[in-house]
Amino acid sequence: MNLSFKKKNVFISGATHGIGLDCLLNFAKLGANVITFSRDQKKINNLKKKLNKTTSKYLIKQGDILDDDFIHNFSKEVLNKYKKIDILIHNVGGGGRWGKDNFLKTKLNVWDEVYKKNNSGLIIFTKYFLPTMIKNNWGRVIAIGSVCGIESRVEDRSWFTAAKSAQHGIIKSFSKKHQFTKKNITFNSISPGPIFIKNTGWEFEKRKNPKKFKKKIENLIPTKHIGKPEDISPLCLFLSSDHAKYINGSNFIIDGGTSNAI
Repeated sequence: MNLSFKKKNVFISGATHGIGLDCLLNFAKLGANVITFSRDQKKINNLKKKLNKTTSKYLIKQGDILDDDFIHNFSKEVLNKYKKIDILIHNVGGGGRWGKDNFLKTKLNVWDEVYKKNNSGLIIFTKYFLPTMIKNNWGRVIAIGSVCGIESRVEDRSWFTAAKSAQHGIIKSFSKKHQFTKKNITFNSISPGPIFIKNTGWEFEKRKNPKKFKKKIENLIPTKHIGKPEDISPLCLFLSSDHAKYINGSNFIIDGGTSNAI
């Protein structure tokens, strides 16, 4: 199966590391123009060096998903430069380790911040870019969710589970709107399980106690190994292609068998 994204404009939120980065680099290799942002200027510089080795045109800015002014201004800048977005991938998320294990000792503002981190970009970027998909009679909207959004485990923090559940609900609701789907626009979610990303929680656990980490992964994940960004990006590319035109409103779990959902 050959995939090509020539002349496609792909917007991926927070794509300077992890799953978003792997997706963005693959889209660039397949001919797409790519757009993203990050709070970390060093990561931005490193990404630009990689993209300069491709023929892809790109736009990368420094900004925070929690900054409403940035989200609106960057969206307008993107549309001014590219006129349309063909593929929107909401990758920014997190908050699974925010607050405290004890709900009663966690400040209420954590709920708002985690919801906003996981959903405000999805809502606002879709608001800006969906009209261009409608006009162009084609589009893809994908949210990188989490298995925490489909089931609640003892160790999960409720604000994160709530935020990810809402994310899946938003995508599912969009997928039912005939005014969008009749224009060849699809909406889907991908729910990763444990994914090993540099300088994030799982790597911190491994550094702290490698033996304990290895045992935990073997007990938690039936495949006996933790996932990597490259385990997620191929599905993201496929869902963004014409080959996936009949896939709409679906949530794909990629977790090595970790979850109990049927």
